[in-house]
Amino acid sequence: MDSPKHHTETQADTLDVLNLDLKALPNEPQIDRYLNKYIFALGGYLTNREKRSRVPGAAVMVRKGNEIVHVNCYGYANLETEEQITPATLFDLGSLSKQFTAIAILGLAIIKQLKLNDSISKFFRGFPLYADSITLEQLIHHTSGLPDYIDLHIASRLVAEDWYQVAMTKPDDWYPQMANRRAREITNRDVLRWIASQKLLTHEPNTEFEYSNSGYVLLAEVVEKVTQMRLANHLKEGLFAGLGMNSTYVFDESSAFAKDAPEVVNHARCYNHVNGHGFVPVGYTPLNFIYGDGNVHSTIVDLAKWDLHLHRLDYATVCTTGDPSKRAAQNFRDLLWKPVQVENRTRVDYGAGWNLLRNKYEDEVEENGQLVTKKFESRAEYHRGEWLGWRSYIARASRWQVPEEGENIDPKTMESLGIVVLSNNKQFNTCRIAKYLSQVYWGKWKKDNIMNRFACE
Repeated sequence: MDSPKHHTETQADTLDVLNLDLKALPNEPQIDRYLNKYIFALGGYLTNREKRSRVPGAAVMVRKGNEIVHVNCYGYANLETEEQITPATLFDLGSLSKQFTAIAILGLAIIKQLKLNDSISKFFRGFPLYADSITLEQLIHHTSGLPDYIDLHIASRLVAEDWYQVAMTKPDDWYPQMANRRAREITNRDVLRWIASQKLLTHEPNTEFEYSNSGYVLLAEVVEKVTQMRLANHLKEGLFAGLGMNSTYVFDESSAFAKDAPEVVNHARCYNHVNGHGFVPVGYTPLNFIYGDGNVHSTIVDLAKWDLHLHRLDYATVCTTGDPSKRAAQNFRDLLWKPVQVENRTRVDYGAGWNLLRNKYEDEVEENGQLVTKKFESRAEYHRGEWLGWRSYIARASRWQVPEEGENIDPKTMESLGIVVLSNNKQFNTCRIAKYLSQVYWGKWKKDNIMNRFACE
């Protein structure tokens, strides 16, 4: 293990980009009280009294407008070594990774290296005829009809139906080393072969929404075919480095880290509570090397940078409708967060790696000394991530007063909230925590706070 000095320097470097002082992080005491109580309640189930206070926990971040207002960490990154979670702790993001794969595809579409209406048969040979009617856009929005590769893995009978449940109860030290290959690992190429062997789709393309990890694995492979770079390298050079997300990376079968590398030293273990055994570290599965749908690893600080970048993109464009100089940015924002319609005209509330919520309501505001009823709009973009004991949640919301016809949104009426919750504890309900964090700043009424509409159970 590395020295404490190594951790301090790593945190200081990453926090400096956000102008945050490591010794005085922005903090909301009400959030601390709630999270500490929540962590204590999770620890109450431990059977070993001596370890009762050691519980895998979480890192959380809240942004209000253009300001990071809360960053703090709770619980332990590693129960066995007693390392606590810090702002530099690395987490496996699970399906939060999809938004980065989608960004890579959208970026290639913008510079016209591909088209979103390109069929997948343009990139993959050996697929059945249905590949001619499945587009990249349908992969992004989960409307392709492709079966989920995890279901195909079970259907192959190469593994037992309960293989994942077994992995969730078997102690394993795979994280954070991520180096002890057990056999020939399953990779994205295997997933492509599994999908190509399927003669039928779960439904006709572009007729309904059905969440499928397979589509995002294919998108990752498209990025690699077009750029001639691994997705890991493309995102590192084209996105992460530019935003100062220096701790963020894609893990795949080519990854190799030295024992003292930050990817190892700063990486948390993940845990599942097993009756009679307390918190068990879980880690290895044969699918751990598949990426595109998952396998981005990051820290709470890097995701604060990501959320702040998205806010600035949003703020710079949502109030300037019709401004020709902002047209490219507005189009990009629409690609990220605009619902789509399938053939039966059903709206699909899923953007490029984001679930979508939209709401309209009325409220009273003071105008010239009088209360006047005005119309408002609000929206939220959010996604959860789950893999083994990893639990993550990212959510952002905006609300504004509806302008008069022909006018732009008044930026003075626009408010924005961003939340990230990362946990290495399967029992940690990151959605519930994200919803609570939103209530601290925007209240418990669904009308005022669209994040109260999240379904967390």
